[in-house]
Amino acid sequence: MKIIDFAAGGWYNKGKLKGVKNAMKNGKLFDKGARVAMVGDSITHSGLAVDYIQEYYMTHMPEREVKVYNLGIGGDAAAHSCARIDEILSVRPTEAVVMFGVNDMGVQHYGAAPMPENLEARQKARDVHLRGTVRLVSLLREAGLAVTLCSSVGRDEHTAGTEGLLTCGATDALHAMYYDNIAAIGEGVLKNTVDYLAPMQALQAELCAIGGPSLFAPDRTHPNPLGQRMMARIFLAAQGLPVALPSAEAIAGGWCERPLPAALSDRRNAGLRWRDLAWVYPHQQDRTKGLDLEGRIAFWKKEVEKPELSDSFRRMYTNYVENAPHEREFFDEYMALTDALYGNTDGKKDTDAKVSLRT
Repeated sequence: MKIIDFAAGGWYNKGKLKGVKNAMKNGKLFDKGARVAMVGDSITHSGLAVDYIQEYYMTHMPEREVKVYNLGIGGDAAAHSCARIDEILSVRPTEAVVMFGVNDMGVQHYGAAPMPENLEARQKARDVHLRGTVRLVSLLREAGLAVTLCSSVGRDEHTAGTEGLLTCGATDALHAMYYDNIAAIGEGVLKNTVDYLAPMQALQAELCAIGGPSLFAPDRTHPNPLGQRMMARIFLAAQGLPVALPSAEAIAGGWCERPLPAALSDRRNAGLRWRDLAWVYPHQQDRTKGLDLEGRIAFWKKEVEKPELSDSFRRMYTNYVENAPHEREFFDEYMALTDALYGNTDGKKDTDAKVSLRT
């Protein structure tokens, strides 16, 4: 199989890297006994890439006894995740993998020619993302965690019919945000850096050129299952493991991976994700600040009844109303299932972990 040259990237003008020497640090595995918090947005929350990374450690390096927790939440952003730091730390992580960008960038400002007001809005969104990422990494490091920082995967600008459609400059901006983060935080502060965007975009371009399958869902933002598998391979390769990306020709010719082990499939089929703990999406938390559980449920019920509400937000708010009374139950079930998956190899039940449920 061909390995795409991660360093070749080129999606973002390297003359603007502000002294960043290495956007893809290699060779640092998760520590033995590590408890890894995967922190991110819907791309993390969807879970398949996280599961494949977890699977690799379980099947290839079981002696390292690495535990991986998917703490991604759809719709989350770097600044918002700082507000849920207690929930992130509740699983007692020793390492964190952070990936944000697509919800931070203000993609609505990239669908038109760059008028002055658009440029100003784009820069403001990038500044907010930078401050949020720097703050989040600082909070995680203060808690004693080693941090790996990842880029976003970018948006699909290669599939026929997507050219310039809500993507004008967006992929470049996402890559720039990643490099800006590394420069602001300091390369020496981070355990690893993983540039998903350059190899994902390069492979997507090759696949589209030969009529192969896409790595992205129809929304051009979220990697589909094939794209999630490629993400896992990129991540593991960045850790220095002997994992390659298949060529576009191999994928188009029917390349596939074996299914997940039964234990991981069981957890996926159980439908448990951190979002199910129902603290409500972080960017909505300030709207119910100070309300008790009863008050929060009443608030979201009123929101659901608004006729002008979009279908996606109606589903989101309905999910919160239904799950809010079961926060502790969801948390205990998630942690107990993780206990079973890992066999309590550290001698301490994960269900001993505490979480401060919002009131």
